[in-house]
Amino acid sequence: MAVFLLCTAKAGVPSTDAAPVTAWLTQADDAWPDDAFRFRHILAQLHQHEDQLSAAQRWHLRLLDTRLPVDEGDYVKAEAALYDIIDHSGDESLSIRAMAALIRDKFFSRDYVSAYALANTLMAELPKVADPQAHLEGMNQVIQMLNQEAVGQYDLALDYAQQMKTSLTSSRGQCYADVLETQSLLYAGKVISTDPAFQVATSICLTAGAHRQANALRLDLASEMIDEGHADQAIALLHSIAPEIQGIGYTPHVASLLVTLAQAYLRLGDAPKARKFAQDSIAITGPDSSLWTVQAAYEVLYKAEKKEGHDTAALNYYEKYGAQKTAAMDNARAIALAYQTVRQQVLSEKMKAEALGKENKILQLSQALANQAQKSSQLFNALLLAVIAFFVLAMLWLWRSWRRFRWMARHDGLTRAYNREHFFVEAGRTLRHLHKARVDACLIVLDLDHFKRINDTHGHAAGDQVLRSAAAIIGRELRPTDLLGRLGGEEFGILISGCSCDQGLEVANRIRNALATTPVTLDSQVTVMVSASLGLACATSSGYMLRLLLIDADAALYRAKEGGRNQVVVDSRAEVPSVVPSDDRQLPLDA
Repeated sequence: MAVFLLCTAKAGVPSTDAAPVTAWLTQADDAWPDDAFRFRHILAQLHQHEDQLSAAQRWHLRLLDTRLPVDEGDYVKAEAALYDIIDHSGDESLSIRAMAALIRDKFFSRDYVSAYALANTLMAELPKVADPQAHLEGMNQVIQMLNQEAVGQYDLALDYAQQMKTSLTSSRGQCYADVLETQSLLYAGKVISTDPAFQVATSICLTAGAHRQANALRLDLASEMIDEGHADQAIALLHSIAPEIQGIGYTPHVASLLVTLAQAYLRLGDAPKARKFAQDSIAITGPDSSLWTVQAAYEVLYKAEKKEGHDTAALNYYEKYGAQKTAAMDNARAIALAYQTVRQQVLSEKMKAEALGKENKILQLSQALANQAQKSSQLFNALLLAVIAFFVLAMLWLWRSWRRFRWMARHDGLTRAYNREHFFVEAGRTLRHLHKARVDACLIVLDLDHFKRINDTHGHAAGDQVLRSAAAIIGRELRPTDLLGRLGGEEFGILISGCSCDQGLEVANRIRNALATTPVTLDSQVTVMVSASLGLACATSSGYMLRLLLIDADAALYRAKEGGRNQVVVDSRAEVPSVVPSDDRQLPLDA
């Protein structure tokens, strides 16, 4: 998940003699937030000479004052001052900067609808302002919001970042533009860790003194290295930047550094080190923090304890991980819903404006044609019919758009299966009905084997094609009443109603066999074979709570992958054989 970045740059410490207050204001902008001590020192100097400030400079100072409550988490206090600057300062540049800060505060306080609505307003006002600092802060906040995983507007974010690269020529502007461009490409899966864009953007930011931006990008780079199977390289990178990150002391980056080290050591099989760094990360933020690092740390702790055979500790950490994961999914769903809500409001207002414009033109024409009633009767009727047709078409378009947005909110756009959030909602509702009716149910968690090797060998486009084909193959083995959802990456969830453990095992084996025996022909005319590992849990043994079924199915899946993949493993408490091996060897990737 991307961390929200704030505009920074290094500059010299202000002189304590009679330095102009205008220079102090500029230096305060440059100091925050990389050098908090220096920023507070300059702010104290400005307040000591507040009687020398003009009205415009006092508004500027008030904007700087809002940085301190935000650092302390007091978003309400900061918001009141920011609204005052927007409404009463009379300075377009300061208003844009205050709006950018307000968007950030709304997002941090989880008022997502207001944040995206303000972002839409900011993008409409930004072209009117020539100040590069306002452009930098405004575009930075908007791009960060578009790059949220729940929104996924990476192409639009990339377009804005490239516009920044062209319009902002300062070293700091180039730093932000390069970092945002590289992050947009990374989140969209269009660059790998060896891409020179990482080194270029990092060097520009370090030269400009924008250390937080450089660190954020290097942390992203380390995560990408782990995903690509280069955990040892990630560890070397993280240890090299650790002194700088810990020296700055920015809590989200320190926590991210520790949990990424934990993930890397776990990937290398060093459970003790993975556990230590994960625990250190939680200690930095506290267990109740909303930062993504807490969920990631509990996941590492669960897997580390599981790897060492500490089942009780593993279950305890899994429950905490599950709670964090549920909260994160709820938060992601709220972000996605806010973005779609604001987007729909914008489309609706645009349609209303166009309709009002057309209606106004019709009224003007009617008044002009009133003097020529005899000649204009046919034209008037034609115009009236056109208006009616326009409104009918507009309502039809809005209805179809609503249906399309509802479908997008419930389904995964790549595989057309239910997305994670909607699958959990529908599965939970189905299980409650089945429990009342005393009807059996089974939950299957399926993970494609060696999927990363396909991405590395044939590219992400081929991986997407394999995911689409896998979802189609799975769907053919299911009934219309069964639920299929993409839980993330190459992992799928399947809820089968009215199904005993024996029947669930039969379905799981059919799915496994269908995947393993169905070749997938890529656009490059290369044929690949894929297999899957499946974990099965039954309501008769695990209960009808989705959370418990997921825990047991996920544990069974873990055993299937540990046992050699391409097999079905049943929850150990179910009254069927717990491990059902494949009837053939692991198929190669290339036919």
